[in-house]
Amino acid sequence: MEYNPLVRSAPTPQSTRYVRFKGIDLSADPALIDPGRSPDAPNLISDSGGYPEKRLGWRSLCRFEKRINGIHRGVLTSGEYILVHSGDGLYSYCEGNALLLCDGLNDDRSFSFVARGRMWILTGREYLVFDGERVTPVADIAYAPTTVLSSPPEGGGYPFEAVNLLTPRRKNSFLSDGTATKYVLDCDGIDLVESVKVNGEEVEGYTVDLEEGSITFADPPEAPEVTGQDNLTVTFSKTVEGYSEVISRCRFAAAYGFDSTEGERVFFSGNPDKPNVDWHCEAHDPDYLSDPAYVPDTSFAYIGADSNPIMGYRRLEGYMAIIKGQNDQDATVFLRSSTVDEDGEAVFPVMQGAAGYGAVSPYSIASLGGEPLFLSPRGIIGIASEDITDSCTMQNRSFFADAGLCAERDLSQAVAAEWDGRYILAVNGGAYLLDGRQQKTYLARSGGDYVYECFRFENIPARVLCEADGTLYFGTEDGRFCRFNNDIVGMERFSDDGEPIVARWSTKADDDGDFGRYKQLLRRGCAVMLKPYTRSSVKIYLRTESDFGELVRSEMMDIFDFNEFDFSRISFNTSDMPQVCPVNRKVRHYITLQITVENDSVNEGFGVYGIVKRYTKGRYVK
Repeated sequence: MEYNPLVRSAPTPQSTRYVRFKGIDLSADPALIDPGRSPDAPNLISDSGGYPEKRLGWRSLCRFEKRINGIHRGVLTSGEYILVHSGDGLYSYCEGNALLLCDGLNDDRSFSFVARGRMWILTGREYLVFDGERVTPVADIAYAPTTVLSSPPEGGGYPFEAVNLLTPRRKNSFLSDGTATKYVLDCDGIDLVESVKVNGEEVEGYTVDLEEGSITFADPPEAPEVTGQDNLTVTFSKTVEGYSEVISRCRFAAAYGFDSTEGERVFFSGNPDKPNVDWHCEAHDPDYLSDPAYVPDTSFAYIGADSNPIMGYRRLEGYMAIIKGQNDQDATVFLRSSTVDEDGEAVFPVMQGAAGYGAVSPYSIASLGGEPLFLSPRGIIGIASEDITDSCTMQNRSFFADAGLCAERDLSQAVAAEWDGRYILAVNGGAYLLDGRQQKTYLARSGGDYVYECFRFENIPARVLCEADGTLYFGTEDGRFCRFNNDIVGMERFSDDGEPIVARWSTKADDDGDFGRYKQLLRRGCAVMLKPYTRSSVKIYLRTESDFGELVRSEMMDIFDFNEFDFSRISFNTSDMPQVCPVNRKVRHYITLQITVENDSVNEGFGVYGIVKRYTKGRYVK
């Protein structure tokens, strides 16, 4: 056949496939992002293959009258417990029932840790301990240190243990001479003498001068049976103004120390009166277990500028990373190490780690795959160690979500946890996730070695978070104690307290590589491949540069299952293979086209395996 220039050939159909999904990207215009990322994908998360699927829902376990300030879970000597701090009360929760343990507490966020088979709780006003049955102030069980050894009757001796900040109680150990009747303590202005023991036996027959800090016996205590061995012990109380509030006003703590027999210490900070100071407890012979009921008054350390508060701690290789607040004049990460001095005493030197962005919320500090993360004014920051130089650097890890995250109000209230291989940060009724289960992405614009793929959840009203053995609990401002539905097998796991989870994936506003020509979407050959569920449905929207989007297809995508049988939506499809839904809509003369697939029904699963569109190119844009 001869070529005829007047006969125009039909345009060649072309196709675009969206199959290599990653996460959201809010960093640029929807037309400029990678085809594997979405500018709008609420309530989706990657499955084990990296494909987006609807997140798990959550449900309320119990309703309290006041806001939830803390959820504390611990495996103690007597078993596993979950405590809920609601308003000014602390409750023990078990299988839908809540038992009030104590009230009158500080109505603010609380923190807990487990040590020595008990749970220790900081409320910002109280320091409490729970033994599995009752909650008591730590002051009631606090260790009474022996501050002086081998003191002669007139006073002196050898300093031994430091005063305990948690109690006014202390002991002096004397070496009696068999003739003296007056014994002088190591301080004056004491409150009372609790007991006096000679050779281990409590005695009476003495008077106390509280102002002088002395004891006078009617008859002189006998000399020790073993020459040079202390035989008189006085237990007394001496209140030092401000000591009782030092630890009780702290907001958080963390364990750090030695891998050897020296043991770990618990470090406390967050006292608003001393924002750049922390203190640590001691460890006792013979087991060298940390004793959170003994915090020496000499254990303090000043970390950086006093105007920049300590916000929290995280382990980093062999160090303790001390994370401070946002401050242009101060380092924002310090590194603490552990060693033994020339006297054989444990010491914890601190060196400056890195300067940069600081934390804006003390509740946002968590780890992901061993990497410390925290929320800064410019996004979520990771602390990366430099093994060669024993230093660290701070690098952005949330680049793809920062445009939305950093615009959130009141970031100081954001709370975070590590859950199922992801870092979840809840703020303002929603949540942002860094996905540690997907391959990291190198991105020069982030200023770091890599960034995580990110996702965004809606309707997560978490005020506090608590992860326990793969389960994520959270508490709300209106008093609900909730958990995510990872224990539910049926489709009921896809609802938020009985309400639907609206999940969708939107492609980029795609110009198909040529924004200078109009395109036409073909009616045939465009389709969406969906993950199979016994109950599922999909809505498909198309949006061009000249409109706000149009619903073009709504389809039920169920698989027949007796366990999920519903007469109102009978399906004869028994295949558990991926489901394909054709679009069947022509769109003329578009420059960019965005395809959105959505599920907004309660108790339905939803996941996207791929999207394909077929189109032809037309005339040039005028």
